[in-house]
Amino acid sequence: MNFVKKQDIYLCELSSDKKFKKSKIIRFKNGKWNGIKSIPYKNESGNWALIERFPLVMNSAIKFEVRYFEIAPGGCSSLEYHNHAHVVICIRGKGKLKLGKKYRILKYLDIAYIAPNDIHQLLNPFKKPFGFLCIVDSERDKPVELIS
Repeated sequence: MNFVKKQDIYLCELSSDKKFKKSKIIRFKNGKWNGIKSIPYKNESGNWALIERFPLVMNSAIKFEVRYFEIAPGGCSSLEYHNHAHVVICIRGKGKLKLGKKYRILKYLDIAYIAPNDIHQLLNPFKKPFGFLCIVDSERDKPVELIS
């Protein structure tokens, strides 16, 4: 099994856990989390567009990651599958989830559980940004990208 290796150190991804020895609040103000910067959606090119990734919480004390993704109007994530499950929670606007051959609309606070090996893609055919939290295991296999 191939596991994703952590690429860089971000605010909440600290190998020494110096900033997370104590409980912490990361404030959200003016449309941003304090100290959290956007990073590339993926390191290689593919079949996605207009999507940003924000690593919110990653730490060796927990076995999962919380990430925020935002898809601009007309954008999408990659069409993919992988051996790990993940949870998506819509927190801004609305979006469309392709799950297998079916499409479902996700609205504010809707939760999608994406089971292992289910082919999926998140899209934004709407006029406003689609933002969602994604909760996933820290150690996981690499997604297999499909051509749509």
